[in-house]
Amino acid sequence: MTECKRKYKSPLYGRLLSGSLFFVILLCVIMGISGYFLFKDRMMSQYRSHLNSILKFTNDIINVDNLKTVTETFDRNEYYELLVNLFDSARREYDLEDIVMGLPVKEGDDIKIYMIVTGLLPDERSGTNRKEIPLPELGDDYGYILDPEFKEYLYDQYINSHEIEYNQSRNEYGNTYNAAMTIRDENGEPVADLTAGISLEFIERTMRSYLINLLIITIVLGALFIFSIMQWLNIRVLRPVKKIEQAAVDFEARSQKEKNPDAFVLDMPKLKSGDELESLANTLGNMSLSMKSYAEELLESAVKVDILELDLEESRKKAMRLSELATKDALTGIRNKTAYSQEVENIKIQMAAGNKFFGVAMIDMNDLKYVNDTFGHEKGDIAIKKLCKTVCEVFEHSPVFRVGGDEFVVILRGTDYDNALKLTKKFSRIMGAMHIDATLPEWERINAAVGYAIFDEIKDYSYEDVFERADKKMYDNKAETKKKG
Repeated sequence: MTECKRKYKSPLYGRLLSGSLFFVILLCVIMGISGYFLFKDRMMSQYRSHLNSILKFTNDIINVDNLKTVTETFDRNEYYELLVNLFDSARREYDLEDIVMGLPVKEGDDIKIYMIVTGLLPDERSGTNRKEIPLPELGDDYGYILDPEFKEYLYDQYINSHEIEYNQSRNEYGNTYNAAMTIRDENGEPVADLTAGISLEFIERTMRSYLINLLIITIVLGALFIFSIMQWLNIRVLRPVKKIEQAAVDFEARSQKEKNPDAFVLDMPKLKSGDELESLANTLGNMSLSMKSYAEELLESAVKVDILELDLEESRKKAMRLSELATKDALTGIRNKTAYSQEVENIKIQMAAGNKFFGVAMIDMNDLKYVNDTFGHEKGDIAIKKLCKTVCEVFEHSPVFRVGGDEFVVILRGTDYDNALKLTKKFSRIMGAMHIDATLPEWERINAAVGYAIFDEIKDYSYEDVFERADKKMYDNKAETKKKG
């Protein structure tokens, strides 16, 4: 007797097979898409933050006045060599694909991009590894290698943009994520275009590896899943399958656009059947744990970028400390001529905004040359420091600057501004008493002339007018002092 094979309109075997395939594909697509976008978003955000910090740090330490001299003359002066060292160091230390400063210029209907400076690795600067591309030098036009539309974009960004602009470019040498900003002077006029880029090859390699591993996991676990399902076509199969399906639906709803690796863990039911369905449930649970571990490894790569960010912040703090030392007078400890120039620029900005309540006091020591020639420069330094201490004590509410060997400038503010005449008379009295004090060594019997001026809207049109009036009064006072002496 032969066995009769019945044909079914909708075989359970076929429905379970197609349903199993759909579930495996859906599960892997969800995991793959979620993991891909989680990694890509995090890495691109870190790259953007990293480039942002590099550009701002570079912009902060660039002297715009010196840079303008380079862009106007294309002269390889001492400051240009400092820029070369700065860009080479940034290219090497922050693992940049490129860092370039250029000068976009529109000449008629054409746009030229003149090279200012580019950061190079040692083998690139020596010429041993330039990928057969000639290296543009200072003042060379390298715009001819760029697409005309891209040159238009660069020029528009250089003229009009006041923020950092980001773009991604791909060419025959790779895929790069770029950030660009316009370096502007104190008047907001563009001086140069600063661009830095990071290679995206790391992300591409990692994502290729990720997708290959995902495909392998899909094939292996999918085959195991389908094999296990096909073993059971009775009532004991349907209920566990329904539980597994519900776990997948819950996972899908929970993991959509989720960036937390914990969301990749399937909440599988605890089956106690002791058969393939229990093994399948455990396997899927382990698969989700593997995917979670893989996502965490991707995030660890992003943490490396965070470490670079911390290194950059430390460099910025060092630069700030160096800047502070540059504005401090080595002998007296007060602010020096560089700090005075910065303060004058701030006063001019305040004057333009309507704040004109300030005064200037000029102080100049008498007979410093006599002290140096008679007692030596060491005693002359003691006399200068004693004068500085007296100036700071009298004008205690105002910034004091040493602008020359024995010259001091006080920017009168607050109560010192209100009592300028009283304080200058007090200073002269102290000088007079100190000059005739027989208990002091001769080099400490210092004397100094003082003159001051308060901004007057009728007499003065600029800061320099106030300064000149104060300077003249100081010289008048010096002449009067010497006459009396």
